[in-house]
Amino acid sequence: LPYYRLRLCDYIGKSVNYDELKISNEEWFEKNRVLVEISSKVTAIDAKNRKIITDGKEYCYDSLVLATGSTPIMPPFKGKELSGVHTIWTLEDIAEINKSLLSAKKAVVIGGGLLGLEAAHKISEMGIDVSLIEGMPRLLPKQLDEEGSEIFKDKVQSLGISVFCGKSVTEFKGDNNGHVAQVHMADDTSLEADVVIVAVGVAPNTAISQNNGICMNRFLTVNEKMETNIKDIYAAGDVASINGRWFGQWSVANRQGQVAGTNAAGGNAVYKTVDVPYILATMGTRVVCSGDTGVIQSENFEATAKIDRKIDKEKFLYSKLVFRNGLFVGYILVGEPAKAFNKLQSMINTSVSTENINHILYS
Repeated sequence: LPYYRLRLCDYIGKSVNYDELKISNEEWFEKNRVLVEISSKVTAIDAKNRKIITDGKEYCYDSLVLATGSTPIMPPFKGKELSGVHTIWTLEDIAEINKSLLSAKKAVVIGGGLLGLEAAHKISEMGIDVSLIEGMPRLLPKQLDEEGSEIFKDKVQSLGISVFCGKSVTEFKGDNNGHVAQVHMADDTSLEADVVIVAVGVAPNTAISQNNGICMNRFLTVNEKMETNIKDIYAAGDVASINGRWFGQWSVANRQGQVAGTNAAGGNAVYKTVDVPYILATMGTRVVCSGDTGVIQSENFEATAKIDRKIDKEKFLYSKLVFRNGLFVGYILVGEPAKAFNKLQSMINTSVSTENINHILYS
């Protein structure tokens, strides 16, 4: 049955409790007249005749919701088939990782996003030496500016985790038993590794949606009702993009699923695209950012906006407040100030003073 994937890293190094992860139990599905077909793979969609085809059956539908999610990307690294090389996406993945960690002394995590950071933190807490490799010049480059990223990197390294930014992995080298032993990089340097976690992003699961007329541009394209270009076929979550935007966030996917399900059942719901705060809680700290922060489009940004920054390197604290035309339009918070993000979120696009916000953050 469906389970809460966001908590998978909580079980690195310990037994997985499936009951704790389940989103709903069997009784809920029965009560709500939901037939769940376990281990039944959909192989094709016949949109013309309103049918889906599985391994051995056909199902007719009046409306169809595609919530096929995504799959972790494994780049074509040489040696990726070695034992001890893992991705994180399922309960089975966690079980295999935990087996590899039993005798591990050194681990390498490739990818400095949410999943990679959480994995690195959990493995480090087990007393294993951890190195984190990020291909971009800084950690969380889509969320943090240079100053905020440096503070966050310092916090990560304070926990004993080695961080390598701007590095490109080329291959994994193994021992005589076919187990990973080294991670080799493009600059001809190497790191020893008994375990490797690859967390470099995801790809949408669109295979069953191809060649049947559904419009896609990597993701399935939907309108504000989460409906594809084919009537009565909806899509939501990691597989869908709306107005050219893909979010990859649980809260967004949850709301999109509600809208798609409502409309598939004959209702009339609309998904309103809003700026959802990016929230990361790991490494004993928290990162939150939202609104217009200048991280993605930084050229001439500070010349057209009023910026208020506060940095405390010793306490690993950082805040960036952005004002434009007298309005508070965005923020980046690292550390203790991030606890107040709910109050700041409600102030976005309002006229509020710098002093007022800083009082909320630091009082």
